[in-house]
Amino acid sequence: MLYSTFQVKNLVFKNRWIMLAMHTGFAEGNAISQRELAFYEERAKGGAAAITLVIAVNAAGKLKGMHDARNLSVESLQELSARIHQHDCKLIVQLFHCGRNESQKDHGKRPLFAPSPVPSPIFKAEPMEMDADELAKTKEDFSFAAVFCKNAGADAIEISASAGYLLSAFLSPITNLRQDAYGYENNKGTTYPLEILQAVRESVGACPIFLKVSGAQMVPEGYELQDTIIFCREAAAYIDAVTVTGGWHESPTEQLSYYVAKGAYAPFGGAIKKYTGLPVIACNRIHDGETAQRILEEKQCDLVGTARAFLADPQFAHRIEHKERFLPCQGCNRCIAGVLKGEVLQCAFQPEAGQEFFEQQRRKIATRKEVIVIGGGPGGMEAAKKSAERGFMTTLITEEDCLGGQFNLAGKIPHKKDLLAYVAYMEETLKNLGVKIVLGKKCSATFLLEKKPYFTVVATGSQAARPAIEGAQQGILANDVLAGKCTLPPQSNEGQLVIIGGGSVGLETAAYIKEQDSGRRIKVVERSSSFGRDLGALASPLLSSLRSAGVQLMADTQVEKLEEGKAFISIGGQPFFLQADDVIFATGSQPCDYADLTMPLMDERLSYALVGDAEAIGCGGDAIHAAYELFTRLYLA
Repeated sequence: MLYSTFQVKNLVFKNRWIMLAMHTGFAEGNAISQRELAFYEERAKGGAAAITLVIAVNAAGKLKGMHDARNLSVESLQELSARIHQHDCKLIVQLFHCGRNESQKDHGKRPLFAPSPVPSPIFKAEPMEMDADELAKTKEDFSFAAVFCKNAGADAIEISASAGYLLSAFLSPITNLRQDAYGYENNKGTTYPLEILQAVRESVGACPIFLKVSGAQMVPEGYELQDTIIFCREAAAYIDAVTVTGGWHESPTEQLSYYVAKGAYAPFGGAIKKYTGLPVIACNRIHDGETAQRILEEKQCDLVGTARAFLADPQFAHRIEHKERFLPCQGCNRCIAGVLKGEVLQCAFQPEAGQEFFEQQRRKIATRKEVIVIGGGPGGMEAAKKSAERGFMTTLITEEDCLGGQFNLAGKIPHKKDLLAYVAYMEETLKNLGVKIVLGKKCSATFLLEKKPYFTVVATGSQAARPAIEGAQQGILANDVLAGKCTLPPQSNEGQLVIIGGGSVGLETAAYIKEQDSGRRIKVVERSSSFGRDLGALASPLLSSLRSAGVQLMADTQVEKLEEGKAFISIGGQPFFLQADDVIFATGSQPCDYADLTMPLMDERLSYALVGDAEAIGCGGDAIHAAYELFTRLYLA
């Protein structure tokens, strides 16, 4: 079913995979650039039935790094259409207006418009209430943009009314406080969005029109699913299909991360399909073939929408069809977090995303020169991959008996097992590229000096650090718990496990232990005032789940010393102690010692570079990008 055709009006899709709209931030000037053309064409080549390009209807409605229809070269859009069509892929253009959803800094001198002057809880700036002239002008801009895109080769037009952007803001009693005909009290705010849809329909004639909606606002006192169904029923006079996502960006309920079950929001689409009869594109956390096939068979949708799966692996749809291993989206939210900050789109695990045009310029080197990569973690694997792709004879050496480094530990954390699929993908990729992989061997300076490689990459990673407190030798390391190198003692009547460190490692170790033993009492102690700073927005769902599981979180708490069965702490200068069945350290990392390798290389004037934690402590995505960027420079040198 997933690879059967589907027809919407006169538009036939070769399979059910739709690449959804993503704001890339790649736009520069008034033409779709070679960078953008290459980015989208790679995903058309990869088997998508349709690619969705987002274009603002006017300058006031665009985000930083986005094109708007009033200032876009028609020739460049025609070229994108032609290049996508070469691969039997359709072009959907989403017409977009950000409304209040951008920071004033990124929006510059352009006004932020909204139904009412209600600030976004994310972006804070107070928008201007749209007056009659601005309402009329924006409606005209939607019509103009629709005709412009249709004439430039778009196969369908999608109208954005989701996630808190302009048109969806009319539908909410929270953001639409108007007292005129467009107020929420008049037909629940649907009047203006419906007028937009009518105007677009009158402008483009028989061209297919899609409507993108949030199934529910998922914000307290916001609009509900039944409201969206009513809106879609009214919109059916003008549209041909509905793209159904989850809530708004500001929703306290997770929308996109690995805390959302795969296909969790497809039932929104199923309800809209059932009660409107319209074809539906389901969205949110559909990153594998099994999930897509399931929700199609359950009649939750007719087409399957995903953006980040294609971001992570341009060949995503093709590889699933041919039962090949693919690079899975991890749901880590690095992409959306950056875009919401006005940054250029980036995938933590696919550093080539957005770099396709530049990669096409970097031809493979005809060489027998050798590169040795030391370390099998994310940085080492990416370095070996890029080295082999550039044409170097590549050997990867790691002391461990498998590839993956600390991803093998992180993959044991609840919701993060897809990290192990990433490791498997990279291992297969390296083998296919002819990389020689040496496991269970410590690379020595003697070996390097005998081989005299053209270049050496030191990606030896980091090791957990113990805090400088009295009795620290009595505690165990969080990494050793995850690796199964130690056995936790039985829970005593009054004791508990005390985890020192409230960053990602400490919190996720608590989640791992709770999954193994739900009755285990755990306290996480953090010397600062907040937990999970290194997790960003992902801290909130993790902290919520830990609290629900009974894990106690103690902020502003300093651990002074450890004695057998006790952890002595101070809070606001006042001393206390905790009964501790055991103490687990999650107190940061330090680079593994690599001087025994690099000093001899320097003495012999052999070139090398550090990547990942060996260079600077960071996350796996940082290591992957550092390795990729190293080989862009090495190739060009």
